[in-house]
Amino acid sequence: MSAGASAGHRPPEEAIVILLPALGILPPGAAALISALCADGRRLSVVLVAARPDAPAVAGRFPAACTVVAGPGLSLAWLRTRAILCIETASALPAAARRLLARAHRRDIPAFSLTEAGALALAEGRQAEWPLAPLGRAAVEGLPACADLAATVDHLVAAMGFERGERPIVSRMARVAQRLLSGPYRPLVSPAIRKLADRKDLTSALGRPQTIMCLGNGPTSADPRLAGMAHDALFRVNHQWQAGGYLTGADVIFAGVKKSMRAAGSTLIGVASHRKEEALLGTRLTSPWNGALRYFVVEEIAGIASDALNGHPRPTTGAVMLAAAIALAPRRLIVAGMDMFADPAGAYPGQNTVNAYTAAHDRNTDAEFIRTHLRRYEGEIVTLSAAFAEVAQKVEDGHFILIDPAHC
Repeated sequence: MSAGASAGHRPPEEAIVILLPALGILPPGAAALISALCADGRRLSVVLVAARPDAPAVAGRFPAACTVVAGPGLSLAWLRTRAILCIETASALPAAARRLLARAHRRDIPAFSLTEAGALALAEGRQAEWPLAPLGRAAVEGLPACADLAATVDHLVAAMGFERGERPIVSRMARVAQRLLSGPYRPLVSPAIRKLADRKDLTSALGRPQTIMCLGNGPTSADPRLAGMAHDALFRVNHQWQAGGYLTGADVIFAGVKKSMRAAGSTLIGVASHRKEEALLGTRLTSPWNGALRYFVVEEIAGIASDALNGHPRPTTGAVMLAAAIALAPRRLIVAGMDMFADPAGAYPGQNTVNAYTAAHDRNTDAEFIRTHLRRYEGEIVTLSAAFAEVAQKVEDGHFILIDPAHC
């Protein structure tokens, strides 16, 4: 788990938000569950929402968590909420915590309550029948009928990876835009929003590239050798690389999060799925100052089944980028930064981030997705990423050629 944030600071990672009862008295087993979540080695933040009088004691008891005061200014976005655990019935929560719970329900963010029997069983170190109760439809999927402390933690962390919805009004706006883009009114919206509908359109927009450089965000994306490798198109993932000033002239930005969807500006954007398309349209319609929007959906371009992109765990945006590049059938791919959180140098260049996948993804899913698409590729691959090379070498009956970077 990432280190807890100082009071008043945003959690460093996507979070499981735990709503504590107003009187600050934790039922048996709740403290053990919170401690186990804080000790979990995966990449996440644990946020404890407590009433103002209880917050200092809560922070002292769970120093690895981010403790915040239940107040009127709290939002799901600021807390980086991916799942909610309610310790107590909703009626016993502070009013601000109850509002968070209501918003989570509207956004299809999974929310659970720790059952009384579950808390008692966890306190006694034994398995519990139905230790978690769903608070809304988004929490029903895969709910464990019987689980000990470790299995309960695993389910809560897994729930953080479920796809969440948009605010209802933003979702409606995005769906209207999708209909306009596919109907007779498309010319009216095309000056502000243009969708590249197929592989042919995308290839033409990029000038039919024969060499595509695909950079994930791992340490090898900052390798100085990349600057000397000729390429026709540069694909990048999300936006954290922009501040580094190295290879920033992206032809396509593959955006998996809203902040990147905004930061991309007028650069061509690739999103994984129709669900991400809705998020992109909603994000950009509510921030029109980011410029005209040009985008495509990789699910359509690369012929990917929606289940492969919307399930849990699901491929990372970097893996989706590779699928799009392969679909364009260039003569050569240059791959770096696809280090799959296995590089000893860390997760990202120059950052002290936990070197691990977030809850929505895992290495096995990424590797299998990448191998599936590599089986369709018949060109050359130059890679500086050892983890990616290992995945590529395990492709059975592959028709591509791995080229040693030293020979480029």
